[in-house]
Amino acid sequence: MTEAVFDAIVNEGEVSALWSLVTLYFRDHGVSKISYHHIRSDLQHSQSVNINATGFSSEWTCHYIKQKLYLIDPITELAHSTVSPFRWSQIRELVRLTPEQRAYLGQMREAGVGDGLAFQVFGPGLRNGYVGLGFEHPDQFPDPAAILEFQMIAQAAHVRYCALRPALAPGGELSPRERQILRWIARGKSNSVIAEILSVSPHTVDTLVRRIFSKLGVADRTTAAIQGVGAGLIVP
Repeated sequence: MTEAVFDAIVNEGEVSALWSLVTLYFRDHGVSKISYHHIRSDLQHSQSVNINATGFSSEWTCHYIKQKLYLIDPITELAHSTVSPFRWSQIRELVRLTPEQRAYLGQMREAGVGDGLAFQVFGPGLRNGYVGLGFEHPDQFPDPAAILEFQMIAQAAHVRYCALRPALAPGGELSPRERQILRWIARGKSNSVIAEILSVSPHTVDTLVRRIFSKLGVADRTTAAIQGVGAGLIVP
């Protein structure tokens, strides 16, 4: 089974399909929440990160990205500096937290995010990333062998993602018209309404929306809007 998943990852040709494939694998193995952060090597300058997430509430995901909480999140920070997986709930024992980070953990608890597993994945040219896997119940937490398999699957998917998106330049991949449509998507407008607003045909909007999804590596409108905020294409 695992070998078949690896083969599928290596041969996948679209980012959105790759995410769907990995999501299905983890859900089949008891993972209820999946978070993937692709970190740019110049993050400290651009303060930009591409995030895919599923299983979390849309309110928490939007809040996390709009407020750029990934810049103070102690869980992702520790994951980027260690090769060993750890549980989200262990973070208070593993690092000394700042007041801002303690406040963040309070927000995380109030949002009902729960507990999970955190680890780093490695890519070419310092294109590393973070993977968070959430579990609903403590007794569902994987054993060491399962954790190792999770790491291997996530690592393979990350390398494939880097191959499919060789250049990640937030805001640089969408045309002005595509950015305009993305902003209307984020406002909850349907394709037909967007077509009326922009005085173009619904077919044109449908085509551009599919192109936006492909460029952002997403499969739905909500995730496209979230990615747009995270990449600086949409100002909250």
